[in-house]
Amino acid sequence: MAPTVSALIGALLGLVLHHAVFIHGEWHVRAPEILIYHLIYFVGLFMAVTHAYWVISGYLVAVYSSIIIYRVYFHRLSHFPGPKWARVTKIWHAWQSRHRQNFLVLSELHRKYGDFVRTGPSEITIYHPGVFIAIDGPQGSCVKSEWYDLLHPKQSLVTARNKEAHGLRRRQWNKGFTSQALDQYQERILPLIDQLEHCIDQDIAAKKVTEATDLFYWLGFDRMGDFIFSRTFNMLPRQEWHHIILLMQRALSLLGPLSPVPWFIHIAFKLFPRVGILKDWFQMVAWCEQQMLERLQAPKDTSTVRDVAHYLLQDARDDPRRFPWLTGDSILAIVAGSEPTAAVLVGLFCELAKEPLHEEMILKEIKAINITDSRELAASCPHLEASILEALRLYPALPTGGTRKTLDKGIIVAGTFIPPETTVVAPRFCISRREDSFEQAEKFVPERWYKKPEMVRNKIGFVPFGLGHHSCLGRALAMNDMRLITARLVQRYRFRLPPGETGEEVLRDLKDQFTSNPGRLRLVFELREN
Repeated sequence: MAPTVSALIGALLGLVLHHAVFIHGEWHVRAPEILIYHLIYFVGLFMAVTHAYWVISGYLVAVYSSIIIYRVYFHRLSHFPGPKWARVTKIWHAWQSRHRQNFLVLSELHRKYGDFVRTGPSEITIYHPGVFIAIDGPQGSCVKSEWYDLLHPKQSLVTARNKEAHGLRRRQWNKGFTSQALDQYQERILPLIDQLEHCIDQDIAAKKVTEATDLFYWLGFDRMGDFIFSRTFNMLPRQEWHHIILLMQRALSLLGPLSPVPWFIHIAFKLFPRVGILKDWFQMVAWCEQQMLERLQAPKDTSTVRDVAHYLLQDARDDPRRFPWLTGDSILAIVAGSEPTAAVLVGLFCELAKEPLHEEMILKEIKAINITDSRELAASCPHLEASILEALRLYPALPTGGTRKTLDKGIIVAGTFIPPETTVVAPRFCISRREDSFEQAEKFVPERWYKKPEMVRNKIGFVPFGLGHHSCLGRALAMNDMRLITARLVQRYRFRLPPGETGEEVLRDLKDQFTSNPGRLRLVFELREN
């Protein structure tokens, strides 16, 4: 067979595979298999065909040429503006996000291209505030995107893409978030706040600057350990990071640069050696499995004080098939329940330290009420509540995460049609800082939420806990915790930034790895006089 004929045969095969197979459906989960099959095919050709090099070259040239031409000129999103390399491959986006600051990458694209930007071959990033209603509202016709297959074949409430399966699992979780359960959880955080204050008191006695970021994260993870498994990680009493939490944070850091390319994550998980950050990931998963397995095998809990695991394990003992959910749910509960709250507290206390007037306004509100009752704080302390909302706006727990995928009919956002089978990114960080939605959008102005409503020009862009059936199940718990922690610390201490520091590190060094991981916050505390 002549080299030219061999190349043409390879090219024909490449064109057929692209247009008849790969151009349709989702292939990210099967990316490892596709890579292995190609390697086997290429090796087999070299062993059996004289001009194998020409067949393979023709195949690769045809496949990639067809992909590039289709994506640039004929794709359903070809009329949307965006970086030219983003039209061809998401690897471009992964490279741009290599420093785990995707929120800054998307902010720059917004300034350059406007409200609708093509940020991937089949992806649109929408900065218009109406996007949240369109994708998650009552009439929304979107599902979670390919990113949510991260734990495949394991599942969790957050990563479930099937609406029916998600609904069934959410009902199971709901049992742990009743009013009675939330009252018990509120009481259980108070000893942890005592431990937080003890750490601060020690720093005051030693005339040390307090590493507030560490303390808020220790509190957050200790809180979630007690909330889920009825035992804390004891980081606040020991004043040091627990090894499994450090491992977990290292593991989750891979989501920063690799979130734009979920197919590559599956290849790495299945085919790469488990060293470095991949080793951390699988150790984290194994640890979470072990925690749930130990609870599954433990005697049935008959106490009146129950944790979330109690409710999640109710049916698992009778149906072991539910165990794949439990591993993912334990990761979800620990990470999604602790990191976002800690991140918002870091942002909140940074802003309060920069503008002590807000701290004093909160102090005035809480002087005459019971600050161990979150409901009373919510009802009687508008500036406290508004300060938390403003921190949620400026420091969203998910800066760019939460992607969706349109279904057969597509969606319409602000009069713009988004075609079917399109991944939609709705970056909360950018949308919540739009000047046409919030006057002085870059500034911390709690009064906009209760005293100056004219400063909120378009509230539909503010969805810190999501919408509809995809909304955060732990919203009430998170708000309760932030009220109680803030009220206690404001009542007991004055605090300021150390000399020479401006707090700019919090945002400048923020890492976007699905959840927000802000930069360092250091504070100087002093006890208030009674």
